[in-house]
Amino acid sequence: MPESMTGNEIRQLYLNFFKEKHDHLIEKSSSLVPDNPTVLLTTAGMLQFIPYYLGLETPKYPRITTCQKCARAGGKDSDIENVGRTPRHHTFFEMLGNFAWGDYFKKEIIPWSWDFVTNYLKLDKNRLWITIYEDDDESFEIWNKVVGVPEDRIIRKGKKDNFWGPPGATGSCGPCSEIHYDLGEDLKCSDNCSIATCECDRWVEIWNLVFTNLFKDEEGNFSPLEKCNVDTGMGLERIAMVVQGKTSTFETDLLKPILDKVCEITNIPYKKSEKTDISLRIITDHARCVTFMVADGIRPANDGRGYVLRMILRRALRHGKILGLELPFLSNIVDLVIDMYKETYPELIENKTKIKEVILQEEERFKLTLDRGYKLLDELIAQKKDIDGENAFKLYDTFGFPLELTVEIAQESGLKVDEAGFKEEMAKQKQRAKASAQKISLTDDLAYVAIENKYGSTDFVGYEQSKCTAKVVEIVKNDDYEDIIDVILDKTPFYAECGGQVGDTGIIKNNSFESEVINTFKVNKLFIHRVKILSGELKQNDMAEAQIDEIRRHNITIHHSNAHLLQAALVKVLGDEVKQAGSQVEENRTRFDFSFSRAMTQEEIQKVENIINGWISQNLKRETVVMDLEEAQQTGATALFGEKYEDKVRVVSIGNISKEFCAGCHVNSTLELKLTKIVSESAIAAGSRRIEAVCGDSAINYLSHKAEITDILSKTFKTTQDELIERMDKLNSDNIALQKEIDELNEEKTRTKFATFISKAKDIEGGKLFISKVDSISPKLVKIGTELLAHKLGESIIVLISENKDNLSLIAKVSQKFIQKGVKAGDIVKELAQKLEGKGGGSPQFAQGGAPKSDNVDNVLLEIEEKLLNI
Repeated sequence: MPESMTGNEIRQLYLNFFKEKHDHLIEKSSSLVPDNPTVLLTTAGMLQFIPYYLGLETPKYPRITTCQKCARAGGKDSDIENVGRTPRHHTFFEMLGNFAWGDYFKKEIIPWSWDFVTNYLKLDKNRLWITIYEDDDESFEIWNKVVGVPEDRIIRKGKKDNFWGPPGATGSCGPCSEIHYDLGEDLKCSDNCSIATCECDRWVEIWNLVFTNLFKDEEGNFSPLEKCNVDTGMGLERIAMVVQGKTSTFETDLLKPILDKVCEITNIPYKKSEKTDISLRIITDHARCVTFMVADGIRPANDGRGYVLRMILRRALRHGKILGLELPFLSNIVDLVIDMYKETYPELIENKTKIKEVILQEEERFKLTLDRGYKLLDELIAQKKDIDGENAFKLYDTFGFPLELTVEIAQESGLKVDEAGFKEEMAKQKQRAKASAQKISLTDDLAYVAIENKYGSTDFVGYEQSKCTAKVVEIVKNDDYEDIIDVILDKTPFYAECGGQVGDTGIIKNNSFESEVINTFKVNKLFIHRVKILSGELKQNDMAEAQIDEIRRHNITIHHSNAHLLQAALVKVLGDEVKQAGSQVEENRTRFDFSFSRAMTQEEIQKVENIINGWISQNLKRETVVMDLEEAQQTGATALFGEKYEDKVRVVSIGNISKEFCAGCHVNSTLELKLTKIVSESAIAAGSRRIEAVCGDSAINYLSHKAEITDILSKTFKTTQDELIERMDKLNSDNIALQKEIDELNEEKTRTKFATFISKAKDIEGGKLFISKVDSISPKLVKIGTELLAHKLGESIIVLISENKDNLSLIAKVSQKFIQKGVKAGDIVKELAQKLEGKGGGSPQFAQGGAPKSDNVDNVLLEIEEKLLNI
């Protein structure tokens, strides 16, 4: 094998092999954000070609090859739990692939694949093994008779290993054949280690050839497809590992430079211990993944893709913390990742500034969360009790502490963690997530695509009707959720979640069945009603009445029109720099994200609000026109940047102040909004702002609640509403003055008290020694008193323990003369903390610490005093 072949060279060699030798079109990698909004992340090379496989679109060329960016870190395809713990799992990876639709098939691709791995990659034929589907005699004949692979090196396996699809109950599917590489006997897991039975690290699947030539119907019968298709996948990291003679993908040139950088900043060598190696690999993998995710426009959030990004990023940061790194550190690795991949993926260098900004901001945000977590952990340790499962899980779930970190810190204080209780709390959380019916996945999204391919798209009548009678086309069930099903109708008044507008809810029922629609979403043009069964049973081909929640729809509608007015008003006040970056329209709020370089002033916010309310009062009419995309663009209608539109688009105009491409629901007149109130304006990222606003009854209720609070405050402080702010300002000023006076009195009281300690100091060689327990005083006042005492005593050693309500404050101060004799304040406080089961430390001159309440304080102070008297 050519030792010098790099990952970049393998990637290009593969693409050129299929382009130049086998007439393929090289297609650019699609984004990690797939076109289908119901698919979380791009997990395979074939994802961008699904419409071709299902016959919904005609391929631009019958043969295509790609190197596809992939991420598997959320949902059923997630590999995140294995990342770092195995030598070859990743959240981000590159998938080399070649695809054909009704063109070539097994007799072509099998010899081509053998040609590539043996003649181009120069892999040892004696280390290559083939697996095929158990009854795929055709593939066996080609591998054995045409290619020349010995019969005993071709292993037949069942559906679990060597059969792909269908994605749902029905659809296209077929056998697959895999090429495996033997890394050597020194990696064998047992004396019986075999490709036929083992999945250990010795055997590496390097290429999967999928042959979709069958269709599975509702009865489970398989019939041949009219056209046979090919879909292959070769993981670049894995093949680079094999070609470069490594046993781990982390040791290839695709990842080793990043791993070396992580080792450098942590000052921990690789292969020092398995424990640190896991953390080093996790940081390496995750740094690469988050760089690519942010480059493709994903931003940290609390749901969806943004949640996956935040989870990966914080997982890397937690493992950095385990290795002793201080946050932020991850953004420093980004430069290297970008430099390594910029030629293949120019979007990295184009978005470099944004990538670093987003990652750094999330690191800073998480640092604050971790600091709060450490505070809670310190409080738990101070109680001198083992940490229960509930608190361990709180540290993990709320503050981002991995269980390993909590266990490690607890062990340092001689405490244990209830790991079984932690797992119980984790299981409860999974149950809670499972109970969130709107978010559960009943089946693979490709199953819905297959349904649409078979029955056609849903006829949406919801612009004109709030209810209709429809035919049940298909029902999707799942054994884990008996009372939750997905219902597909031939037509529907239910708006499916799209364009920032949430899906409709309501009722689907007939004489023998009733259900509550809890969400509506769509895959392509198929509308799916997620329903909770209330009574009875629904069957395919039944007729049912579909009725939306009209009040909720109306409230959603006014908030959607409010978003259009908001955009127009922002442009009017702030200028053309404003570009919509996203929105979320619900029944009780409008959330609008936009690009702008700074925070809005209060005057600008008020001006935007006044403009919108002026438009509302003008009773502006809404007009909707469906037209050709090119014609719509010529009208000057606003389109969302990066959004894909069909040949026919719906243009929504409100008076002459707003004209946008929009498929959502809108009011007939602005009077329906009644009133708009901007609730907040804030930053969500560098150069990105977010406004939340309410309108209609939500705005009236919001203002009524504010007025109620104002009334309560006016009565409490015995003043009128007009004078309330002045009154509050005066009270605040008075409070600050009084607090300052109290602080000064407490300081004076402390100085007086500590002055009495001077006479109690003991003479020791070279100066004075004062050791004492003092009554409850705040740490700040103890420090003031200690400084006074040190000044009065001159060369001295001062050791104090202040007894507070729930804990002890430890403090020590040592003058320079005694430091030269080897006495250090930090050592004194560490010894006190150790004896009192607390924590603390500091410099040789001054140190502080804390410990739980103890009856042993007097004895500990006596021991320290005896030790210091004899220095």
